[in-house]
Amino acid sequence: IIIAILDTGVDMLHPDLDEKIHSSGYDFVNDDSDATDDEGHGTHVAGIAAAETHNDEGIAGVAWNCKILPVKVLDSLGLGEIGKLADAIIWAADNGADVMNLSLGIPIESLVLENAIKYAYDKDVVIVAAAGNYDPIWGSDVWYPAAYDDYCLAVAATDYNDE
Repeated sequence: IIIAILDTGVDMLHPDLDEKIHSSGYDFVNDDSDATDDEGHGTHVAGIAAAETHNDEGIAGVAWNCKILPVKVLDSLGLGEIGKLADAIIWAADNGADVMNLSLGIPIESLVLENAIKYAYDKDVVIVAAAGNYDPIWGSDVWYPAAYDDYCLAVAATDYNDE
């Protein structure tokens, strides 16, 4: 199983991940083949997904028998472009992703993004996306792409008050 991590990239030399990398992936921020993480979030997500077990390092990933396909769509500030995200989703679907993790979101609909998500879904890719975080301007509605509930599994967390 290949899990595409669409995020800030992945530290492919991390001792919990170096044996888990399917390929060097692609960097849609800088338009090159070096999807190395320069922020840390994507590496963290990749570790939760598939970190090596029994190596006396960090953690064990929940899908420890899977490989990671790094796809950099967010810069060091966690910012990206919808068009590049859509291109990255299509690229990941065409380059072996069985599962796609998008721990990111936007508060508005985008036809370009929806079409890319539908493309991946139609290629039998399981798409897992963050439901979003509370924002004083946008509230706590489910963000996109997670809100495309015909195609995505939305993941959220609550506090002790179930809020």
